[in-house]
Order: sequence, then structure tokens, then C-alpha cells
Amino acid sequence: MKKLLLLFVLLPMLSSAQIEKTIKLKLAVMQNFVSKGEEGQTMFWQTKGKITFGIVNYTEAQNYQFKELFINQYKELETIYTKMIGSQDERDTDLYIRTLIRQEDDYRKLLTAEQLTKYTKQLADFEKNNPQAHDSYSSLFFSDNLLKEFKTKFQYK
Repeated sequence: MKKLLLLFVLLPMLSSAQIEKTIKLKLAVMQNFVSKGEEGQTMFWQTKGKITFGIVNYTEAQNYQFKELFINQYKELETIYTKMIGSQDERDTDLYIRTLIRQEDDYRKLLTAEQLTKYTKQLADFEKNNPQAHDSYSSLFFSDNLLKEFKTKFQYK
């Protein structure tokens, strides 16, 4: 936890309180998964899979794709996260956030048009009507509004 608190010192002053809150949620969730050791990877992909399956109802053929995607996402994030915690370098924090943005785009690209519509509508509904659910989902995913804010703030194209 001490390392996580030190990390917050590295975060530049953010113009949006929602961005700062979301970053803290995403880091806390990742810290939890990493602290579980090898089990953290399984917990990560299962959590992301169950959460999103409940919204978009993957097809049988998609199940393998998403499991593979989430496992690869975890491996990539774990490496960057570990380096970021150790280095306390703002560039590593920036890389971590940019990776989260890209991974959200990668996930969305695998959804059918109908699934993407369900996904974005559900996250928008949480964002508007259920702040607690919104916080839970934004710890692992991005609503359209959050994704746009992050891409603007971190100059992601």
C-alpha cells in the first residue's frame, strides 16, 4: 500500500477529478491482482470475462478469444505495473495509462456491433444512474465518456 501511495505522488495534477478517481481505482484493482501472485492472473481474466459476459453475452466461439485477450492484457499490465511501482517514474505511469486505453480499444474491436452497443449503453447507464456500479466497472473498463477524457488528457490517438 505504501508503494501505491507513493505512486499517487507521481501522478501529475489532473484536470478531471473523475480521471484521477478512475486511475486510483484501476491501480488499486491491479495492486490487488498482483498481490495474489500467480492466482492474480486467473482472477483478472475471470473477473473481466464474467463482468463483460453479463453485458454482451459472448458467443461460444468468442469465449476463447476473450480469455486469451484478458490473459495477455494481464501479463502486459503486470510487467508495466511492476516496473512503474519500482521506478516511480512518471513515464512508466504514462505508459501504464496509455496501455489501459489501448487495451480498452482492443477489447472493443473484438465485439460485434450489437455487443459494442450493449456494452457502451450499459456503461453509460451506470455512469449516469449508478455511481457505485460505475466505479466498479471503471476499475477495469472505460465508458465512452471516460475513454474520450483519457484519450484527450493523455493525447492518445
